[in-house]
Amino acid sequence: MNKKLKMKIRKTFGWLYSPILAYFRNKAKIKKIYNDTNAIIKRLQNLDEETQRIFYLGITAHSNLGDMAQHYCICRWIQQNYPNANLIKIESDTVVFPNYNFLSILKKYYRDNDIIIFQSGYTTQDLGGNHELMHRLVIDAIPYAHILMMPQTIFFKQEENRLRTSKCYNQAKNMLFLARDMVSYEQAKEMFPDITVKPFPDIVTSLIGTLNFSNTRKGICVCVRDDGEKFYSDIEINEMCKDLKKISNVNITDTTINTNYLEIRNNLQKYIENAIEKFSNYQVVITDRYHGTIFSLAAGTPVIIIKSNDHKVVTGADWFKGIYDDYVYVAKDLNDAKEKCYKIIEKQLTHNMKPFFKEKYYDKLKSIFNEISNNNHK
Repeated sequence: MNKKLKMKIRKTFGWLYSPILAYFRNKAKIKKIYNDTNAIIKRLQNLDEETQRIFYLGITAHSNLGDMAQHYCICRWIQQNYPNANLIKIESDTVVFPNYNFLSILKKYYRDNDIIIFQSGYTTQDLGGNHELMHRLVIDAIPYAHILMMPQTIFFKQEENRLRTSKCYNQAKNMLFLARDMVSYEQAKEMFPDITVKPFPDIVTSLIGTLNFSNTRKGICVCVRDDGEKFYSDIEINEMCKDLKKISNVNITDTTINTNYLEIRNNLQKYIENAIEKFSNYQVVITDRYHGTIFSLAAGTPVIIIKSNDHKVVTGADWFKGIYDDYVYVAKDLNDAKEKCYKIIEKQLTHNMKPFFKEKYYDKLKSIFNEISNNNHK
C-alpha cells in the first residue's frame, strides 16, 4: 500500500484508525510473547543440569541506543565473567504477561547456583513501563534467588508505590542492588535496609577507554532528547545552535534511532560502536542524554551536560569529577553551555581516556556479588 493511499484511508476512517492499529499491535505482541515463552521452555528442557544458568530479565525492547548500550555491556560482562554459563535473555513483557505464566516456568527451572540479572537503567520507578512490576513479581516468586540488579535510577511519585517496592525488595536477601547515582543510592539505602546496596556507575562507562578513534574532529554535536524528560524547548535549543553555527558546524541528533529494535539487538556491537564513533568526529558534544554523555567520553570527546527534567543526567556527571575533568562540564543554562563550548574548542586535548570505570568497578563486580552470596550461605 503506497503512502498516499494510507493517508487517504487514515483521513476517511480516522476515528477507526487508532483502535484498529492498537488491536493489531496488541495481537502481534501477544503472539511474540507466546513464541518467546515456548522457545524459552524448549531451551530450558534441553539444557544440562550441571551448567550454571543466567536469566537476564528485562532486555531492551526499543530503539534507544543508550538502553541498547546497557544491554550490550551487560551481555559482554556476563560473557567475560561467566563464559561457560547458559545465558537466557528475556523481555519484560514475557515475564509479566500472566496468560503464559512465565514466573512458574522460572521457578521450576531456577536452581541454587543460577543467577538472575535485571536490566539496568531508569527502571526502579513508577513513571511507566513494566520493569518495576517485573522486579516485584520475580522477587515474590523466588525471594531466595541470587539476584544482581544492574545500576538503577530510582524515582517514585507515589509514596504507596515506594513502600510497596521497599517491602518487596527487602525479601531478596541474596540481591545486590546497584544504584547509578548518589541520589538513587541514598534512596536505596533508606528503602532497602535488609539487602546489600552499593553505588555503581552506569555499565556503559565500562566502554570508556576501551575504544580508539583517529578521526579528524570538526564541529559541534548537539544530542538532545525529544520526550517527557526534556527540559529545554526546541525553540531554545535552535536558538543556541544558531549562535554556535557562527563559530563551527552544528549537527543535532539523538540516541533514539528509527530502526527496529530487533535489528539493533541482533547486531549490537555494530550499532553501539558505530554510534560512539560518530561522537568521535566532533570537537565537542552538548547533551541532555545520560548516555549521550557516556558515548562522548567513550569517543574521547569533551561533553557539556545541559538539564533534563530529572536528576539522572546532572547527578550522573558526579561520577566523572576528578577523573575526566577536562572532558566533562555541567552547564547552568544554555548561555553557559555556549560559553563553555567556545572555550573547549580552543583547547588542545589528546582525546585519550583511561578505562577507569572498567578497572575500578566492573572488573571487580563478580567478586562483590559472590561475596554477598557466600556470606548469606554461612
